[in-house]
Amino acid sequence: MPEDIRPEDLIASVLMALDRQIRPVLAIHGGGVRLVDVTPAGEVRLAFEGACCGCPLKSVTYALGIRQKLSPIPGVTAVTVEGVRLSKAALERAACMYGGYTPWVGTR
Repeated sequence: MPEDIRPEDLIASVLMALDRQIRPVLAIHGGGVRLVDVTPAGEVRLAFEGACCGCPLKSVTYALGIRQKLSPIPGVTAVTVEGVRLSKAALERAACMYGGYTPWVGTR
């Protein structure tokens, strides 16, 4: 994480994106996501809740929604969700193919 970004500011930015752009969409389907940790290195760790836990599309939700919304936040170096395993190549491919499109609330 860049030295000019305070940890509490990064956490506040992540929580704002979760509350305004991500959780409203997940709630439509009875799901949710909670913040597990933001490490000093800027890694954001999340966990799905509710219907998202058993959803067969949770990897897609992570790659094309959650990661896409949180990665551009200054200071975020990585985004992971417990129980979701995608290779770096798969994440890069998804970002390349869908980087200009977002089905999520708000702008990038």
